[in-house]
Amino acid sequence: FGGQNLPDQGISLDVIRTALTRANYTVESAIVPWERALKGTLDGDYDALSNLFYDHELAADLTYSDPFYLTEVRFVRRAGTAHRYTNLDSLRNYSIAVGEGYLYEDGFDNADFLNKRFVTTVTQALRMVASGRVDLTLDSVAVIEYIVNVEDSSLKNQIEFIPGVLKRQAMHMAVRNDYVHREALISDFNRELAAMKVDGTLDLLLKKHRYNR
Repeated sequence: FGGQNLPDQGISLDVIRTALTRANYTVESAIVPWERALKGTLDGDYDALSNLFYDHELAADLTYSDPFYLTEVRFVRRAGTAHRYTNLDSLRNYSIAVGEGYLYEDGFDNADFLNKRFVTTVTQALRMVASGRVDLTLDSVAVIEYIVNVEDSSLKNQIEFIPGVLKRQAMHMAVRNDYVHREALISDFNRELAAMKVDGTLDLLLKKHRYNR
């Protein structure tokens, strides 16, 4: 969804930049680790944040835009293993690689009884699963499929999705609540996003970021 080496810095920034440029904003973006991006927005270093699932706790400090992308969050295991997911309690005996500061789903994020191993990137987490250093990891299906088909194809036959979906999530932009132009920024973004859905611009942008299967 976001990265310095992705085309136009990824889906999220491309959609956000396009919508806000259409609304006559000048957009400056910074690609930083997720935890720093979130803290920087809450601290006032940045006005808006991309690549964000809805989180009710963050909604106290951030105003969310309308969604522009839908994805599924799923667990990944080493190919050939029998690890299963039915509910959070079924994960108790597994070691799980998770991104530092990442938001997946409220129940999972707050489950302090799980054995979570913190990493900095999804690719690192997938490689840990493939090598057997952890039992599971999880993320957006779109992100995982991009990594194994474009970034590191050696992972393709080493890992597999566990049946079942943790949650279907929508991707948003969010603006910090103390930003003086927050209401106008969200309103202008939502208006242009709606127009982009109607005139086909959003579909073209999303298509541009799909890998060639």
